[in-house]
Amino acid sequence: MAFTASRLHRYLSWLLGIWLVSLCVSGAVLLYKNPLLRWQYPQLQQVQAVADISHWGPLLNQLQQNPKFRYVKFPAADALWLEAVTFDNQRHYYNQQHQLLLTRHVHSDWLDWLYDFHLHLLGGETGHTANGIIGLLSLLLLLSGLWQWWPRRFSRRLFHLPKPDSSLRSLRQYHSVLALLLLPLLLLTSATGAMMVFSQQTQSVLHALLPPAVPAPKPVRSIAPVPLSATNWTAALQSAQQHWPTQALRLVSLRQQDSEPISFRAKADNEWHPNGRGVLQLNPQDNSLLYAVAAAELATAERLRNSFYPLHIAAVGGTLYQLALLLTGVLSLTLFVLGLLFSWHRLRALSSRSRG
Repeated sequence: MAFTASRLHRYLSWLLGIWLVSLCVSGAVLLYKNPLLRWQYPQLQQVQAVADISHWGPLLNQLQQNPKFRYVKFPAADALWLEAVTFDNQRHYYNQQHQLLLTRHVHSDWLDWLYDFHLHLLGGETGHTANGIIGLLSLLLLLSGLWQWWPRRFSRRLFHLPKPDSSLRSLRQYHSVLALLLLPLLLLTSATGAMMVFSQQTQSVLHALLPPAVPAPKPVRSIAPVPLSATNWTAALQSAQQHWPTQALRLVSLRQQDSEPISFRAKADNEWHPNGRGVLQLNPQDNSLLYAVAAAELATAERLRNSFYPLHIAAVGGTLYQLALLLTGVLSLTLFVLGLLFSWHRLRALSSRSRG
């Protein structure tokens, strides 16, 4: 069995190594996406916080008149600007005075290229699916490495590092110890990444394992038509805050058809997901409440599924967890190089023996 695990680990590392390391390193950089945005675009550094979210109402009224805009992301503690996103994924950044500071077109800077690579391997939906497959195979890679290393008896000698050199023993020992240190977070990020890619399949499995006690209420899909021009976003924002005074509005979908309600995403204080998973819907006719389900009211399976994203991007756990993910991503490159050197020297040693 150890021989089988060893071969599986070796072949998977050859197949996945460069992709897995690239995803780890790019993910480590993207942990600091907003600070890097401020560094690259100095105009974002001067944005001031807004206390009353209804302050953004006039800007939303303006954006509502342009059918190219899909949704709006409200300011957060580490991103004080308002971000309006179009259907072709252009991102428009506004300050507290409703002034357009920046328009980021798709692939217009290195951060967007890196983001697209990390999510889609620069290959759209096909690349996104391939990313999920890499995540699943990475779990096999990591677990097969653990299986072949797992000793019959534990002792301190297992973690005794020899003098660094190019010998097989030294390379194997350094690779094994570093892998054990990184293993928990590598398993976590690989698993959460794969489950986010295969979200529907994950949802089906979780609901089968943790069936809800009662059927979940469904958001409103259609209402009696209300002209888009009749939407009063200032009043809608005020009404939403009155309905949920303890939750922060994070996202809102701009209405595209007269029969669409106003749909907000909201975040509770103790909620992990940075964008919130609570949904609140209003009737644009009079801003009356149509639907409101907070994240804490969701079924256990849904709450568990909603934890994958914040765990993956270190939106929970504070600075220490974020630094741990950063080091895991960066040191994965060292892990890969050590494994590559071990395989190379091992093949040379086997080749020398066969010739001798």
